[in-house]
Order: sequence, then C-alpha cells, then structure tokens
Amino acid sequence: MTVAWFEDSSAELAAAVARRLSSRAGSVFAVVGEAACRGHAAATLTALRDDLTTGRTEAVRAAVRALVDDLLPRGLGFSDLRYYIHSLKSALHGALAAAGEPSQAVDAWLLELTLVCSMHFVVHREEVVQQRAAQVEVRRLESQLAEIKAAFAEKSDLLERIRQTSTPIAPVVEGILVVPLVGVFDTLRAELLTERLLQAVGQAHARVVILDIGGVPVFDIQAAELIVRLAKAVRLLGTELILVGVSPVTAATIVELGVDLAGLRAQGSLQDGLALALRLRRLKIAPL
Repeated sequence: MTVAWFEDSSAELAAAVARRLSSRAGSVFAVVGEAACRGHAAATLTALRDDLTTGRTEAVRAAVRALVDDLLPRGLGFSDLRYYIHSLKSALHGALAAAGEPSQAVDAWLLELTLVCSMHFVVHREEVVQQRAAQVEVRRLESQLAEIKAAFAEKSDLLERIRQTSTPIAPVVEGILVVPLVGVFDTLRAELLTERLLQAVGQAHARVVILDIGGVPVFDIQAAELIVRLAKAVRLLGTELILVGVSPVTAATIVELGVDLAGLRAQGSLQDGLALALRLRRLKIAPL
C-alpha cells in the first residue's frame, strides 16, 4: 500500500466506516453518533499509515487507548469492539482490492489491532470492576465506622448516665446530705462526685455530709486518697464529712496502707453517722 494512495483514500474510508458503525442499532456507536465514529476511524487509519511507515506498532496502541477510554464509560462492549475491527477490515480490503494494492501488511496490522483492542478492553474493564469494588468496600467501611461511632457515643452517654446515677446525693435532714457509694471508686468517679457534691452542698446549705463506703468492693490507697481530697474540698465550704460503712477489712487495709485519715470523722454504720450528724447540727429526732 502506497502512502499516496492512503492519503487519497483515508477520508473516504473513515466516512464509510463511520456510517456503518453509527447505523448499528443498539451499539455504543449509534449512541455517540456518526461524527464521533468518524473521528475514531480517522485516528485509527492515521495510526495504520504511521505504523506501516515506521514498521512499528506504537501508533495503533495510542489510537486504541483513546478509543477504549472514550467509549467504555459510554457502554462499549466487546461485541462493539469486534464490530469496529470488522468494519475497518472490510473497508480496507474493499478499497485495496479496488485499487489493486497488496493487503499483506494491512492484514498483519489488523491482527495487531485486534490483539491490542482485546488487551486494552480487558485491562480497562478490570480496572473499572476493581474501582467499583473499592468504592463499594469504602462505602461499607464508612457505614461500619458510622455505626461504631454511633454505638460508641451511645455507650459513652449510657456510661455517663450510669456514673451520675450510681452516686446519688440525698438530703435526709435539713443541712445533712447522705452519699452512698456503690461500686468501684476511681479517679473519674471521684471528680464527678466532687463536682456534684460541692454543687449540692451549696444549694442545700448543708453543714454535714455522710459518705457511706459500705458498697465499695475494693478500698485501696487510691480510693482512700480520693476520699481525703473530697473531705478537704467540702471542708472549704464549711461542711463536715463523716465516713461510714468502714468494715473491719477496710479498716485493716487503711492501717496496713498507712493512709492518714486524720481529720475525718468515721462511724461504723449509717445510723451512727446520722446520729453524729444530728448532734453536730444540734438536732434530734422527736419520738412519735
């Protein structure tokens, strides 16, 4: 095939291929229209001329890549790709036969075109599938993360409510508050209790606070130090703290740990603590 013949025939060939492609009902070529088909056909024929001139197959690869990249998002199927190659082959063979030009070099190039089209189509299709799978996975992980955040927020809120309600502050007599501790008494709970207790003392004008530690399962040095701090905090408001519910085991632990509870009034039971609080307030319970 001479270059001169190709230059004279390429525009007519591109138009013929474009008409055939765009008339195929249900194909991506019918969707994009005859003008777009003519552009791709012309680019492919130019690649044919360049590759036959240089004896290499670089131009066909670029043309196929442009074709697949443009049409695959619009619905290019493998049957469309085969029809594209068949249309080019028919147009070229017909034109070469009419002009008496040899077709061996063109046939070899068309075989290369078929291989390159198949490779690019499969690779591009796989990339699309992987991208869609990755997007689905990202959405799934985002959904799981949102669920985890919601569950964490719900549990945190529930934990905060439990902490607040697990340490009630009850006014039993005017100027006397009772605080029963149940469960582990840690730093976070001590901070929460101190804040709430100081607020309750101010609101109730309390002068005595009875702290019942009978429900604390483990009374260690940290718990003892936290109670000492609590007593100092309420004393700054002019309020006395009475510690009740000290079991023999807890008393032995305090002595063994060497915790200084000096300045704290301690009573064995809640009743004894209440009786002491009444005396400090110069109050008494009148018999019925």
